[in-house]
Amino acid sequence: MLQRVVTGLVLAPAVMWAVLWAPKVAMLTVLVLAAPRCGVELVRMFAPTRPGDRLLVAVLTLAIAASPLLGWPTFALVLTLGTVLWLSACLVNPNELAEAAQRAALGALALVYIGALVAMLVATFAVSRQAAGQSFDSGRAGLLGVLVMVFMGDTGAYFAGKAMGRHKLYPLISPKKTVEGGIGGLVASIGGGLIFATWLLPGTPLVQGAVLGAACGLFGQIGDFAESLFKRATGIKDSGALLPGHGGLLDRVDGVLFAAPVMYAYLMFSA
Repeated sequence: MLQRVVTGLVLAPAVMWAVLWAPKVAMLTVLVLAAPRCGVELVRMFAPTRPGDRLLVAVLTLAIAASPLLGWPTFALVLTLGTVLWLSACLVNPNELAEAAQRAALGALALVYIGALVAMLVATFAVSRQAAGQSFDSGRAGLLGVLVMVFMGDTGAYFAGKAMGRHKLYPLISPKKTVEGGIGGLVASIGGGLIFATWLLPGTPLVQGAVLGAACGLFGQIGDFAESLFKRATGIKDSGALLPGHGGLLDRVDGVLFAAPVMYAYLMFSA
């Protein structure tokens, strides 16, 4: 627990600075490079995988994550061609048919689950709209907002579960999570939505901030369960060991990935 807290205290100010004040190209580069890391962590959970599988997943998820910077038609094209290329590669030397089919399905999952959802983060941060009176453009505010809502939800769920947790929420997939913790997490995410509305994107109605926080918190929890499903099925504790006390990068951003389309949709339709 101490290691987890120390890592969080070190990373939190660094991430906040990078999102709000670092050159946009630098943060976009970080986001794009997160895709191959998470993609490789995902495929490593499962057997069988080959070194060539991991390399191709890394390249394709990186390309998909970066493609929104060239427009949504490019994203659609890269995602489609990437899927075709992956499935074609799985037909080469398939050996056991069941093994080849599993590899094909796993890689296709990685392209959508990792590549497309990281692309949502990239698209969110790339939004450059800035109204009068706002300190940050919508992209910077949106990316930090979704991080705050999801991570506050994680923290709220942890402490609410510790203090009041009695009823298991989804024991088949995540035995330690409780209904009380889930509710506490949603309340904390709503608080993150209010922070977004009052500080990150001033002028946002508080009701909208609260609803956005609840939506991002809910989808963040679903994203956490989705990754837990994979870990539970493969019998592993963490997707990696990149972040001391937190596991792999995918362990840390699983909820953020699911909440990213919610934030991007809000920025697009609230303009």
